[in-house]
Amino acid sequence: MIAKIHTTWALLLPLSAVALAQDRYMPGRGSSELQEALNANPDVLGEAILAGGEPSFERVASIFPPLGRPRSNVGVAEHPEEIGVGWDGTIELAQNRKISFRLGDPPSPYGFDGPIEQSLLEGYLPVVITRWRYDSLEYGLSVFGHSPGMSPDAEVTAYAALAVHNPSAADRTAHVTVYSFPALGGAVPKLQAQVSPGRRRELCFRIPWLVSPERLVEAITPRQYADKLREVRSCWEALLAPGMLFRTPETRVNDGQLAWLMYNFLNVDKIGGWCQIHDGGRFYEDVYGYSAALYCHALSLYGYWERADRYLRDMLHYQQPEGQFRTSYGTPDNGAVLYAIGQHYRLSRNDKWFAGMVPAIERCCRWIAGARAKTRTLNGDKHPLTYGLLASGDKPYADYPGEVFSYYVDCYCWLGLREAGLALVDAGMESQGKHWLAEAETYREDILRSMESSLIDLGDNFKALPIEPMTQRLIKQGGGDYYGLIAPMLLETNFFAPDDPRAEWITSPMEKLGGLMLGLSRFADGIDHAYTYGYAMSKLRRGDVERFLLTFYGSLAHGMDRGTYSSVEVNHAPAGINDPTLPHTYSHTQQLRWVRMMLVREEGDELWLASGTPRAWLARGNGIRVDRAPTLFGRISYTIRADEPERSVTARIGPIEQDRHTLPRRAVLALRPPEKLGVLQSVTVNGKEWPLPEDGCLSLDGRMLAERIDVVARYR
Repeated sequence: MIAKIHTTWALLLPLSAVALAQDRYMPGRGSSELQEALNANPDVLGEAILAGGEPSFERVASIFPPLGRPRSNVGVAEHPEEIGVGWDGTIELAQNRKISFRLGDPPSPYGFDGPIEQSLLEGYLPVVITRWRYDSLEYGLSVFGHSPGMSPDAEVTAYAALAVHNPSAADRTAHVTVYSFPALGGAVPKLQAQVSPGRRRELCFRIPWLVSPERLVEAITPRQYADKLREVRSCWEALLAPGMLFRTPETRVNDGQLAWLMYNFLNVDKIGGWCQIHDGGRFYEDVYGYSAALYCHALSLYGYWERADRYLRDMLHYQQPEGQFRTSYGTPDNGAVLYAIGQHYRLSRNDKWFAGMVPAIERCCRWIAGARAKTRTLNGDKHPLTYGLLASGDKPYADYPGEVFSYYVDCYCWLGLREAGLALVDAGMESQGKHWLAEAETYREDILRSMESSLIDLGDNFKALPIEPMTQRLIKQGGGDYYGLIAPMLLETNFFAPDDPRAEWITSPMEKLGGLMLGLSRFADGIDHAYTYGYAMSKLRRGDVERFLLTFYGSLAHGMDRGTYSSVEVNHAPAGINDPTLPHTYSHTQQLRWVRMMLVREEGDELWLASGTPRAWLARGNGIRVDRAPTLFGRISYTIRADEPERSVTARIGPIEQDRHTLPRRAVLALRPPEKLGVLQSVTVNGKEWPLPEDGCLSLDGRMLAERIDVVARYR
C-alpha cells in the first residue's frame, strides 16, 4: 500500500533501456518518438489512443510490453501461508525456499525454447499453469495449494504436476531434475520419462510448505494429484459462487474479476482467530486500513456479505480506546473504515451485525469530530487556512510518516462521517444519524473554504489544489510523483458532484504536470495503475467514457499479468519491468470496483446501468448480462443485447429485489451500441414510445423498477 519497494535499477532506469525494450508507440513511429512522448508533461500516449477512437484492450496493450516478471499466489483462502509461483514456474515456499524443475541432461538453468506462458485453471481458479517448449518437447507445470479440509488452520501443502507432451514422430526422453534453493543436502532427485510420439506423460509431486532435508519433495501418482485438485476446485468454486454474476463479451474481464477476488481471499490471513487483510502475499504483511476497508467495500458490492461482516468486525481490533482507527497506513483509515461499514449495512441490511458495530462507529465519529474541533478557532474574525481540518499528528498515508494537514485525509474522514450518518438513519437511529450528517455538512463547508483559499494559480486559467495546503509539498513534486497517487484518492471520495468544475483543481494538475501515462497514474518512470481509480471515476461521472476506458484498459494491459491477472503495484511499463509487489490486494480491489461501477453505479438517489461499458460489447450480436448485483436500492439484474441486422438494442431490467431498500428517484440506462449501428431513431419502454435521450442515456422513473422493464431502441 504505497510503501514503494523499488530497487536501484528500477528507480534509475534510463530511457535508453526504454528505447531498446519498446518500439511500438504508434505505427510508423520509432522509439525516439516514444522517448519524447514519455518526457512530455501531457499524456501524449493516452491522447494518441483517444484520437483513434474509443480505447480497446488491443490498442492500449500494443503500446508497452507485458509484465516481464509476474508472480502469482496459490493456496487456501484466509490461510496465513501462501505459495508463490514465479514467472518461470518456480515454487516459492516458507523461509524463502524455492523449488524448480530443470530439464535436460545435464540439467540446464535455461530450459526454455521461446516464450513462457502462464494462465489459471478455467481462467480464474488458483491453479497456476506454466507452459513452455524445450528440446522439441512441450511442458506444462500446474501448481496449487491444499490443506486438509481446505482449512486455514491446517498445514498447507503445494502440489505440482509436470506434464510432458511429445509432438514429434519419434520416441523422446524427458530428463527432469528437482532443484531446491537453498540446497537441502543429499542427492538431487532426477527423473526420466519416456514419451511416445503424440503422447503425454505426467510427473506429480507433493511439496511440504516447510520443505527441509527431513521433509523432501515426494513423487505421487497422477490419481493422487487429481484427487486433491478436485477438492481444491470444488472448494474455490463454492467460495466464489455467492457473488454478483455478470457476463461481458471480454473473457479477460469475466475471468479477471473472479481471479482478483481469489487473490484477495488468499491475501487475508487468519491469525489468532481473527482475519487480517494484507496488501500483498509474501511482501506487504502489515495491515493498511484504508486499503483493507476498500477491499471490504468491494466484497459488499459483489454480494460477499458474510465475509465483509467478519472482516469489518475484525478490523475493530485496530480501534484505539479514544476511538481512532489506526493501522500501518495512516489517518484516512478512520474515514475509509466508516465508509465501508456504512456502505455494507446499506447494501446488506444486516441489522444484527450493524447493531454490534454502532458503539465503534460512534467512538470513531466522536474522535474525528473532536480532533478537528481543535482547529476550529478564528483568527480575529477570519478563518485560518486550517480551520476545521483534521490535525491528528498522524501520517496522511503510509509513505509519509510526518504530521501534515491534508485534504485527502479530511475528505476521507468527511466521507466516513457522512456514510455513518446515512447508515444510522437507515437503521432507524435517526437522532444519531442526523447528528453526524450535520457534522459532516459543517466539515464539508470547512474543507471547501480552506480549498478555495489554498489554490495555486499556475496561469493560463489553470488553478491547482495543493492537497497539503500548509507545505504544498505534493504539488511542488509535480504530477508524476505522489501528487498523481494521492489526488485520485481524494477524488474517489466523491467530495465534488459530477458536474462540479472544482474537481478540475485536481484533475488538471494530473493532466498538465505529467501525472498520467497512458491514462494511468504516473510514478517516476512507471505507472501505479490502481491509484488512478478516483481520476477515472471522475471522468465516468462526467460522461467522459472514453477517458475512463483508457484507464480501464491500461490497467488490464499494463497493471497486471495478462495470463493470470495477478496485479502489481508499480510497473516500469515502457520497459516491461515490474516490481515484485504482486498479487497486490489494493490493485485487485480497485479493479473490482471499476468493473462494478462500469455496470452498476449509484449517483446520489439515482441508479446508473451500463454507463461505463465499451461500445464493442454490443457489437456483432454481443451482449451484457448482470445478475442480482447489490445496490443501495436493492439487487438489480439486467441484460442488454444488440441486433445489427435489425439495427436495434434491446434491454430487460429488473424487477429490483428490495429488502427494506428505497427505490431510486431515477434510473438511467446507458445505450452504447457501436457507432456503425447508426443514429437513434426511436425508443419504446414496455411497448410505449419514449422520449429520445440526447446523450444516449435513457432516463426512467425509479419507481418503474418495482416491475420488469423492457426497452427497445431502434437506429438507422
